[in-house]
Amino acid sequence: MTTSLRRAFAFAALAALAACGGGSSPPPPLPPAITWNANHEYGVNSAGGGYVLSIDGGDWVYVPYVSGAWAPTSLTTTLSPGTHTVTLHAYAALDSSGGTTGPGTTSAPTQLTVVVP
Repeated sequence: MTTSLRRAFAFAALAALAACGGGSSPPPPLPPAITWNANHEYGVNSAGGGYVLSIDGGDWVYVPYVSGAWAPTSLTTTLSPGTHTVTLHAYAALDSSGGTTGPGTTSAPTQLTVVVP
């Protein structure tokens, strides 16, 4: 193989590598997903139920039941790098006594720790 043919082959290989994205920086990381174990109470997993959570003592974020067997058990959000504390409650349309005075939490709060590198 001649020197000019080798150079042409090397150039074509580099062009193909660049075209497929080789050598570029990796994609940015995905936002973290906060996950938790499902609460098995009927009211949490039916209309008017779901979960409510607070990240680092901030505003409450509702994750309501939509359809299917279970209310969602995850939330994808944007968090800054570091350690975050999540307070989670399950809630239902019925209050804790089974009455209809309004939504009530059905469980003691759960504390989760999320670490974002």
